[in-house]
Amino acid sequence: MSAQVSWIPADIDLRRASPARVYDYLLGGNWNFDVDRVMAQQAIDTMPWVRDLARYNRQFLGRAIRFCANSGVRQFLDLGSGMPTAKSVHEMAGEIHPDSRVVYVDREPVAVAHSELILADVDGADVL
Repeated sequence: MSAQVSWIPADIDLRRASPARVYDYLLGGNWNFDVDRVMAQQAIDTMPWVRDLARYNRQFLGRAIRFCANSGVRQFLDLGSGMPTAKSVHEMAGEIHPDSRVVYVDREPVAVAHSELILADVDGADVL
């Protein structure tokens, strides 16, 4: 297991599911682990519509970002962002204006740790 997850910070407990990674899984992302997929499947078994809900939420975010970017907004603040996944704010805004800047803000340690890894080489995007 250590070779598979050597990029994960040592203080992240991979035995516990993360809401950010479960959401990533529901959206079809790749930043999740078995424990997250198990929790997501339990949610799907209980609430079969939960995957659609995650996708509708992301579609709304996309419409909002495109509207703002097309209206001239170049700086975005994503509060309670979770982690950048499956067509993130910086990707959507960057499609319209490559010079867009995004700051993701979250307080959940797993989401922040993953965001730092995901955004390490992304110009114009950062996480707090």
